[in-house]
Parts: sequence; structure tokens; C-alpha cells
Amino acid sequence: MNPSARVRNLVGGIVARYQEIFGILIYALEFLGNHYHMLIRAPQGNSDEFCENVNREIAKRINALLGREGKFWGRRYDDQEILSEEDLLEAFLYISTNATKHGLIADPSQWKGLNSFSQSITGETETFSFTRYSGAGEPIVTNHKLTISPLPQHAGFSRKKRSRLVRRLLNERVKALVLARNGEFARPDALEKQTPGNVPQSVSRSARPLCYTQNSSLRRAFKERYRERRLCYDRASMRYRLGDRDVRFPEHSFKPPLHRRPRLTPFKPLSPSDLKIAA
Repeated sequence: MNPSARVRNLVGGIVARYQEIFGILIYALEFLGNHYHMLIRAPQGNSDEFCENVNREIAKRINALLGREGKFWGRRYDDQEILSEEDLLEAFLYISTNATKHGLIADPSQWKGLNSFSQSITGETETFSFTRYSGAGEPIVTNHKLTISPLPQHAGFSRKKRSRLVRRLLNERVKALVLARNGEFARPDALEKQTPGNVPQSVSRSARPLCYTQNSSLRRAFKERYRERRLCYDRASMRYRLGDRDVRFPEHSFKPPLHRRPRLTPFKPLSPSDLKIAA
């Protein structure tokens, strides 16, 4: 997803279309060359459908644009629940200035990839086009508005006051990031000359956190709830596969398949006397 006007418009049309279809509130987004971040809320509980459609269309259309086939994303997307207003603001600042954090550009508002930095300040919508292809007939082009919602803790402010506050917060974060990097950033021409599909020499993969917070107490409480939920699911799953079709599962969980019955005893290797050797 090398940053360019063409890729930006293509990705913008995808995100805006499915934002409208699934009623998603987007607070911040940033698309870099090989990954993206979005801060969203799904009032209808359909964030998985939104991400599934966005990722599928990006993979198909960027592959077609580059004339390539095969796997596009390195791994499945993950989502993290944000546990407090302080964490929500931190996530907003992190995503909005992600290009600067990674040393790609000193001014995130000038990043050529799709991003919400300027929209978060102005509060304006941006219109993108989405092209629908079918087996017969001409492609159908529709226009969709990409809307960046204010953070809930800022929603009650006037537009002017909110704009001043967000601008100040973002500028403070950018200044700190530039200072931390001693003003050293990638050259714009180097970014544009990257070859799509190249594999990095080294890849750092960290464990995916269960939630997003900087508060250790909130994190511990969340993990404990998560463990309890997993335990409840495991118990319900075993009863369900043993024939109890009325068992209750935790909310928003999927029932397991019925083609395999649960293992009721621990796995044990066969002993020599259990083995039958064919003559």
C-alpha cells in the first residue's frame, strides 16, 4: 500500500463505503505501506463484518492494481477493547501520528496515505468513490463520505473549541516524536521507490494484547474476566457436544461444531502391549 494518491483514493473508497453500510463510527485511522490502524466503534456490534469486508476489498484491489496474486495480509487482523477515556485519547494520538512515530514523515498531515489527521482537526467529511464490477455491463461508480467522529469526551464541545483542543494535543505529540527521533526521518523519494511485495529483512512480531490500556489494574481485571469467559465457554462447549443443546453460551460467542465429541480423559500414548504389530 505504498502511499500515493491512487492508493489513497482506492482505500478511502473502500473504507467509506463499508463505514456507511455497517454504521461504523471512526475516530482515527492511518494507512501505512504495510499495515494500518483504525480506532472505531460499532453500535450494531458488527465490527468483524466491517473489518472482513475492508480487508478483503483492499487485498483484491491492491493486488489487481499491482498485477499480483496470492496472499496480501501477513496475518489476521486483531481488535482490542479500549478500557478507559484516557486510553481512548492515547489510542487516538498514537494512530493519528503513527507515520511520524515510525520515522516516515515529520509532519503527519502531509502523509500521502489515507489518514485522519486533518479531518480530526477540521471535523469535515471527505468524499471517495467506489467502483463496483460485475460480469456484465459497465462498472458502477458510487460516492461515499468518510466521516471522522469526535472522541466521546470531546463530543459536547463546540466545533471551534474541539478543533483547538485536538490541534494542540496532536501538535504536542508530534513535537515530542520529532524530538525523540532527533529530526531524522525517511526521504520522501525513498518511500516512493519502495518495491511493493518486498519482504523485510527482519520482522518483529509481538504477542497480541487482549485489551488496550496503560492502567495495570484495569488490565488485570480485564484478563480475569476473559479467563472466566473462556472457562464458561469451555464448559458449555463440552456439554453441547455431549448432547445438551439447551446449554447457554457466553454472549457473542459461537457454538462449536458437532462432528467431534469432546475428549473426556487426558491423552495418553499407547503402551507397548496396546500395539499390534502386523506379521
